Amino acid sequence: MTGRLERLRALLEREGLDGLLISAPGEEGPGWESRAYLSGFTGSAGVLLVTRWAAVLAVDSRYWEQAEQETAGRGVRVLRAQGPRQGWLRELVGEAGAAGKRIGVSPRDLTYAAFLGLTEMLEALPPGDRPELVPAFGLVEELRRVKDREELALLEAAIGIADRAFARLASELEPGMTEDEAAARFERYVREEGGSGVSFPSIVAGGPWSALPHAQPRREPFASGTPIVIDVGARYRGYCSDLTRTVVLGEPDARFREVYEVVRAAQAAAIAGVEPGMRGADAQELAHRVIREAGYGEQFGHGLGHGVGLAVHEDPYLGPSSDHVLEEGMVFTIEPGIYLPGWGGVRIEDIVVLEDGRARVLSHAPKLNLEGD
Repeated sequence: MTGRLERLRALLEREGLDGLLISAPGEEGPGWESRAYLSGFTGSAGVLLVTRWAAVLAVDSRYWEQAEQETAGRGVRVLRAQGPRQGWLRELVGEAGAAGKRIGVSPRDLTYAAFLGLTEMLEALPPGDRPELVPAFGLVEELRRVKDREELALLEAAIGIADRAFARLASELEPGMTEDEAAARFERYVREEGGSGVSFPSIVAGGPWSALPHAQPRREPFASGTPIVIDVGARYRGYCSDLTRTVVLGEPDARFREVYEVVRAAQAAAIAGVEPGMRGADAQELAHRVIREAGYGEQFGHGLGHGVGLAVHEDPYLGPSSDHVLEEGMVFTIEPGIYLPGWGGVRIEDIVVLEDGRARVLSHAPKLNLEGD
């Protein structure tokens, strides 16, 4: 993880910055992924200041021991914040050597209200102790796009947990089971398989409800012969997985077979065609061309995929306007879909990693095999 700090410092030099501030005093939630990526600390609140010379993490008493344990050996000093925020903020700036320096702030990692509060506290410091805050867009996100070996191992573990939990659920699906019951079972199986929880609220939708890409589970029983979209994920040691399967209970009709085959072919084309150097928009076209030529172009309106890591949605993005360039070591989803209001939807999603110039599929949850019916 010290290598991540050094790579960030190289970006700071490139951008003409002396440091980067992650999160803000008193704020919980925003910025935790970037803070965890750089320091190893997984708590929900804390302020990380990385300069070209030091990395200091300030946490309150709820997290003192956790922070010491999780940052050990990672090149990060833990500052045990006590008393008024302005006092320990001044200490944080001093410990990191940031006084009078040009410090970047990521708009993704703190709210506007937190930024205003931070600015007010810094302005109250003596002039010589104040850093200059400037916007810094996407520096940590740029680092997080390419996964290192440790991250890939954690991602594969999270993916395996979701695969196993889904396989258990799929074997139990039957007419009369409700959408919310299926979601609850998956979430229980994730923990039984070793996950810390789901990586996002599970999507389980049957029949016409499945035409909503992000439909929430209802107390509605599954019916035979209609599509059921199940979009789920597991979290393991902070890392996420994301998986979608579309199933049918009983005998699929001709329409389901047609739509499912188009989506399956679109996903296969994208998996076979993505490669390093390709823009996200060009990856999108690999799948969209198949769906468009089958007459369903207007029914595939979302992006083809997104990066997965500490966040379930992160860079790179694969979509019609994405200029993200794919690189070796990137991990992302490929998830084309077709949605027909009044009938339902079909989506198939797998996670892949770019290795040796091509995509290697990491997801192995069972899929429908209509050819074998």
